Order: sequence, then structure tokens, then C-alpha cells
Amino acid sequence: MFDYKGIRDNADAYWQNIRDRNVRGADPYRVGELYDRFREITQGINGMQTELNHASKEISLAKRRKDEGSLDRGAEELTERAAALKQKIKGLHAELQEVEAQLAEEASKIPNLTHPGVPVGDESQAREIYRYGGSASREAEEVHDHYDLALGLGIADISAGARVAGSRFHYWTGAGVLLEQALVQFTLQRAIERGYVPYAVPEMARADIVGACGFRPRNTHYSSEDGGSSSSEPSQIYQVRPVAVEAHEADNAQNPLCMIATAEIPLVAYHAGRVFNYPPPDMMRPAEKGGPGQARAWMPEQGLQNEALPVRMVGVSHCFRAEAGARGRDTRGLYRLHQFTKVELVALTTRHHSDAMLEEIREVQESIFRDLGLTFRVLDMPTQELGNAAYRKYDIEAWMPGRNGWGEISSASNCTDYQSRRLGIRYRSNEVEEGEGEGKRRKHRSLQF
Repeated sequence: MFDYKGIRDNADAYWQNIRDRNVRGADPYRVGELYDRFREITQGINGMQTELNHASKEISLAKRRKDEGSLDRGAEELTERAAALKQKIKGLHAELQEVEAQLAEEASKIPNLTHPGVPVGDESQAREIYRYGGSASREAEEVHDHYDLALGLGIADISAGARVAGSRFHYWTGAGVLLEQALVQFTLQRAIERGYVPYAVPEMARADIVGACGFRPRNTHYSSEDGGSSSSEPSQIYQVRPVAVEAHEADNAQNPLCMIATAEIPLVAYHAGRVFNYPPPDMMRPAEKGGPGQARAWMPEQGLQNEALPVRMVGVSHCFRAEAGARGRDTRGLYRLHQFTKVELVALTTRHHSDAMLEEIREVQESIFRDLGLTFRVLDMPTQELGNAAYRKYDIEAWMPGRNGWGEISSASNCTDYQSRRLGIRYRSNEVEEGEGEGKRRKHRSLQF
């Protein structure tokens, strides 16, 4: 599930990465200590089990050699020794279970490593790598923001949403409903043309699935040495408490249902426990140097195409986010809602092609926004803006004259093997590499848009 050995052997690099990301509570050295103890206990159990097996064989032989009656002195000593070994093994198993639980808990706090090209620091260090469209300024004398436009056109009702569900909920009304559906269909069709297979996903997932995808409370801090103060970033995930009679309280308490913050969660988890084949079948065009290969447009008669890598998926869902901590102008109107509709791109590929797949997803995003006529820019986000799962993340921001500023409209992340390890997703390589046999299994990389 976790790369314990990799964390232990590269603890210094992980520690520097944790500092660069400003993450609190993660300790790769502690993981290393627990991993060594885990291996020590495991080796001890294996040694004692071998000795126990040998003693059991000797006892059986002694019993067969003797006529009915008591065993000789040697057999009695072996029996006593076997009983003592069983007790020691039982105790070690109990300790092993406890250490293993601590090891998994500590390893789960370790964020993914970071691409060497990512800027180090907070949001102010974001690097603009692409810009498209007109001037990013208020050119008109009178500019209306989206909130005033939506109310004036009668396409959204914010106050009704607040009365029914609370703040930061809304109704789409009239032409607004048609507009949202048109944008969803436009984006879906563009993704399908690029080989992404469409999915409609569950909008709830178990907490362990949500956590495996990297969506969990993420604590940050500024050390006192830097003149900062400790602070915690609250979770953005909603948990669901079922009241139906058939709901089991104990099960829900241990692994509660959560509302999904993005379709990425059920899309990636769809393949949990699966072993893929690689390289891909003939339906894929030859891969460009360093790339995963360009997919043809998906057609319904082709089926799901999820037996071999790369796998491309596009999902549509409502998304639910607490948006805890968001205040003021950023929450006006239809910005930072608790519920919204989103089209999500997910791709699963090999470790060698993960960077190239990230660029492919980014290019799909850019082409959609260009065709919509938006003025937008792409930012390479710095270390402190990366979630635990992300190895690298691009944010795409559109110029919003009504806000007189840029606002995020999309993002794309390379999560390498962070999610696939936690969900047990692997691939079997059909290529023979130097020093390796056929059919060797490796962890694969999963990417999100």
C-alpha cells in the first residue's frame, strides 16, 4: 500500500519536501523507525515459526517411535518448547498488528514528492507559463459582475437557494439550466473526441476511498522560527449520517459515507484492485517520444477499453465542498459554492508517461477554454499550494472583469503513484526490460484533471 522502504531510504528528501510544502505532522524518520521495527518483528515471527515447525515434526516422529505410554524426556522438552514458541509468536503477532497500524497511520501523513520544476513557496510564487486572449483589464466604463448579470437575465436564483439549503447554494432557472447543460455536453463531446470514455458516477464514497485519493484534512503551519504561527486547514469534505433502519451505526462510524468533492474520487476508485496490461493494444496510435500515445475518438461500440493502459475517463457529477475558511468577495454569487456540477478528466498511465499525460490533459483544457473565447492563463503552482496527492499541479485562471481579477476555473494534477498505491491499482508490463523478467508487476501512475 505504501512505499515504506522508499520513505525510509529517502527520509532526508521527504523531510525537505515536507518543509517545502509547509505540512505539519508528517515525519518520514518516524516511518523509517516503525518500518525497521515491523521488519524486525516479522523476521522474529518467521524464525520462531520455522523452529516451531521443526519441533512439531520431531514430536510427531517421537510419538510414532514410542509404544503407547508417556513420551521420553526429549519429546517432553520439545513439547514444552513448542508451547513456549506458540505463546511468543502470539505475543509478537499482537505487537506486529499494533506497529503495522502505527506505520500505516504515519505513512498516510507523508505527502507525495514534488516535481523538481515546481516553484518553492506560497501562492505568491506561482509561475505563469501560458496566457491566451485579450487584455486582462477593465476596458469598459461600466462592468457588471456575474452575480448582477445572472439576476438580470433570470438564469439563477441565489436567495431561493439560501432559503432552502443555506448560504452558497443556488438554483439554476430557465435559460440557466440550458446553459449549464450545454456547457456540460460541449465539454463531454470534446473529451470523447480525444478518446476519453464517459462515466456517470456515484456522488457518495466511503471515507477510506476519499482518503486514498488524497482528500482529507490537511494541516499546515508556519514555524515560530519564521515568525509565523500554527494554524490548521479544515476539511472540505461533507460526511453523511444515514438514518435508515438498515444502516449499521458501527460500520458508518468506522468508515462513513462522504459526499464527493470531485468525480475524480469515484473515477479513480472504479479501478481499485485492478491489474492492467501494458503496452496498449493496436487501437492506440504509436506513442510519441516520451508520451503515452494519442488516442482515437471514443465510440460506443468500442466498449470501456479499460483492460490496458493508458486509460482515459471523463465523468460528470455534482460536487460538494464545505469551502470552510472562504469569506467575503470570493463567495459572492456563483463562486465557491457548496454544490456545483463539474466535468472531470482522469487518466491512468505508466510512470514513464505520467508527465506527458499531464500535458495532454492540460492541452485538452486549454483547447476548450480557447473555443469558449475566454481570456485565461495557466499557472505552475508552488509547493505550498499542492494537495498531498499532487506531484505537480497547474491552475487555470480566467480573467473576470466583474471581479477585476483572475479566478480559478480548472486545474490539472499529476499524482504519480500516490492514489494507485492506496487503491491497489497496478499494471503488468508485457515488455522485457534489462534485468527484469516478463510479466513483472509495478505500481502505475494516476493523473487527474
